[in-house]
Amino acid sequence: MSQEERPEPLDTLPRDLREHLEMEESDEEQDNFQDASGDVPDENMDLQMALADCEMAIKRFFNNDLESAMGIMKSRPSDPEPEDNSTAVQPTPEELHDNADDRDDNNEAVCTTVKFLVCQYQPNYSTMTDLEAHAELCFAESMLLQAALSVIEGEDIAAFLRATMKIKNSYNTYKECSRILEKKTWESLESRQHFHSGVRLGLATFNIMIALLPARIITLLEYVGYSGDKEAGLAELQTGAREPGLRGVLCEIVSLGIQLVVSHFAGATPNFHQCREIIDAQLKVYPEGVWFLLFEGRLELLRGRCALAAATYRRVAETRHLWPQLRHLCYWELMWASAMMMDWRTAAEFAGRLIEESSWSRTMYCYAKAALLLQLGEDCTSAERNHVTDLLNAAPLYRQKIAGKSLPMEKWVTKRCARYSAQGGRLMMPAMELLCLWNMMSALAADVPTLQSLLKKIDIASELLDREERLWPSALLADNRALIFYLRGCCLSALGMQLLAIQQFDKVVGLKNTIKSDTFLVPYAMYEAATCHYNLGEVDRAVRMWQDARKGYSNYSLESRLQFRLHSKLEMAQSNAQGQANMSLSAMSRTSSSHKLASKR
Repeated sequence: MSQEERPEPLDTLPRDLREHLEMEESDEEQDNFQDASGDVPDENMDLQMALADCEMAIKRFFNNDLESAMGIMKSRPSDPEPEDNSTAVQPTPEELHDNADDRDDNNEAVCTTVKFLVCQYQPNYSTMTDLEAHAELCFAESMLLQAALSVIEGEDIAAFLRATMKIKNSYNTYKECSRILEKKTWESLESRQHFHSGVRLGLATFNIMIALLPARIITLLEYVGYSGDKEAGLAELQTGAREPGLRGVLCEIVSLGIQLVVSHFAGATPNFHQCREIIDAQLKVYPEGVWFLLFEGRLELLRGRCALAAATYRRVAETRHLWPQLRHLCYWELMWASAMMMDWRTAAEFAGRLIEESSWSRTMYCYAKAALLLQLGEDCTSAERNHVTDLLNAAPLYRQKIAGKSLPMEKWVTKRCARYSAQGGRLMMPAMELLCLWNMMSALAADVPTLQSLLKKIDIASELLDREERLWPSALLADNRALIFYLRGCCLSALGMQLLAIQQFDKVVGLKNTIKSDTFLVPYAMYEAATCHYNLGEVDRAVRMWQDARKGYSNYSLESRLQFRLHSKLEMAQSNAQGQANMSLSAMSRTSSSHKLASKR
């Protein structure tokens, strides 16, 4: 944006925030803030000291020395002043809790930060100081944080739309920062390096996250000015991690999060080798750093080494002075690791800890514990069965709403709780179903004995359903049979028996006209069957089936989860096809050149 087109600083903010800031500013003395364009004594020296403090705080933070890191940040004035923008936002561990009582304080802190950063705004690149440039970068980060808080506290779709516009403002500010990086004359190399790492982190994260969104959402985002490129984003993160800068370690954190969490959720295959290199390198710097130990546990979990993953998560959970949220994350992952080892009772214990200690989704925790206990089958005691009934009665009572809408998984859980009652206190393979929905079967591909044991359990459940058919509601027989076919197909696919798996998924699709409740099983089965065809080399057929699943079905449970995975698979197929086309063109070019040389001879 040119200097003439750039709006006044406050004009770029939403009306409600702008009015709030203008009202606050009118109540303060005018000399509380120095003019950003004026001559500030020792400004650069103070900025360098602030950057050095932040660098030291980051190192201590990732070495689990949270108290010392917070002490460094609190050593500066609590109210942001123009001399020091790098410590304007100082969230404490308590502020990171998502309780409603804390959100107003968090929003007020961010608003204060945004107000201060706006005062540092200077559109003239030739006269912009390093302090003002860093203020612009912090402004982008603060706007993104404010948008996240708006989503958390919003009660309707309007709040979500306002948050979207704030994210757009943040993205535009990051783009402005990239122009500053190119055009500004920097007062010190170190200052430029720290600024560059922040720009890389912001733009790379936007590129990756937008590129991962389903096509229908991307179309809307591109209309309002967003665009994404996953490969370019990952490359930027790698570059940002290698080069010096405050946010280099954050580039590593985001890269691991994308690979081991987001990509797995979207059905993509993480780059395990690259993740291993990042984790090993960072653990040499931070040997006890819980963040990288958490990612190490996640890496082992997705590679099917569940015992190693569980040991790592237990080590993290036992860390002194660990944030409660991180301990809860360990319990969550330990629940999955135990379930993948078929240790249902231990997995249920971790789900129980989450019910007692975490408020993120007690609906999900209650159902998970009940499902894991039910998976015990005949080994489930009468006391445990009574507890299961209590859990499934309580689960719907904890349902939450974000942006005025219920969480998709909690809506699905509520239906499963009703199914339990409708089927006389029965559910068909509930823990196995959760493993499949969370895409954990692909991680079990390396553990053949466990997959074979799970397959036997599915066969036993199928025989029991046929033998005791009269005990199950006749209206839901097709639903339960479709679920058995789906689970068996997922197991066979993970075992590499693609043709047998396709037969099971085809049976699910064949029941689509008789399924009453679990309509989501049909598009999910089509997605899995297409993946099997792709693994067999039938690329065109797989792409057609993914397209059919994406366009031919809607308004089913857990739709957005499948849409992410479908988008990921279609992008993968397109990328591989493009790569093969480029290789073919390159080969043809070399052949043509060889023929020309031969003819000349």
